[in-house]
Amino acid sequence: MPRYYEDLEIGETYETGGYTVTKEEIIEFAEQFDPQPFHLDEEAARDSMFGELVASGLHTLCLSVRLFVTEIVNGEVDIANMGGLGMDDLRWHEPVRPGETLRVRVEVVGKTPSTSRSDRGYVDFRRSVVNDVDEEVMSILSHNIVRRIDAAD
Repeated sequence: MPRYYEDLEIGETYETGGYTVTKEEIIEFAEQFDPQPFHLDEEAARDSMFGELVASGLHTLCLSVRLFVTEIVNGEVDIANMGGLGMDDLRWHEPVRPGETLRVRVEVVGKTPSTSRSDRGYVDFRRSVVNDVDEEVMSILSHNIVRRIDAAD
């Protein structure tokens, strides 16, 4: 059974399973979308402020979206998501290194019913990406459109 706007409560939290980031995918993502030396080449990365190869922040963001959608929205929680309105407060707190396993913690932090469309409400989710040692590596606030229960009839 999907969870509709009315079913979601502020303060509810969910957590995804883990996803381990590999060196190969860090390089592959960087080659396509963020070709900076510290994402592409281990030797060049040693001379960077990171001192080693690290994932692009955009890669971390994309992984967080995938985990949120596959394991929360379309997964166990099964949110009647209609789409997104945007994201705010994106922060990269720590670099992500090859071999780290990431999880996404999600909290419902806001709800507003639509005043113009009775089939939906707006739900704000704070997403926090943490690594193996429970260190926050990224955080973001996403604004989603969630179907109202009466619209499901």
